[in-house]
Amino acid sequence: MPHDPAADLVRWVKDGEHLFRLTLESLQGAAALGSKVEELSEETRRLREDNEALRRELDLLRAERLEVADTFKVFAEHVTRLATLALHRLGSPGLLADEAATRAGQPPRVP
Repeated sequence: MPHDPAADLVRWVKDGEHLFRLTLESLQGAAALGSKVEELSEETRRLREDNEALRRELDLLRAERLEVADTFKVFAEHVTRLATLALHRLGSPGLLADEAATRAGQPPRVP
C-alpha cells in the first residue's frame, strides 16, 4: 500500500476545516447562550423585585383587613348592646318614659 502524502494533506485540511467550523458554531452557540443567560438573569431580578413589592402590598392589605375586622367587631358590639337595650325596653314600655323623665330631671311616673 503506497503512502500518499498529498492525500493525507487534503484529508487533514478537510478535517481542519470541519473542526474549525464546529469550533466556530460552538463559540456562536456559547455567545447566544450567554446572551440568553443575561436576559434570564435580568428577568429573574425583575420578578424578584415584583415579588417583594407584592409581598409588601399583601402585608399592608392584611393589616388593613385586620383593622377593618376590629372596627366591624366594635361596631357589632355597639349594635348588639343597642339592640339588647331596645329589646329590653320594649319588654317594659314604661321604662323608656321613666328614663326620659329621669334625664330631664323629673321624677319617674308611677303607674
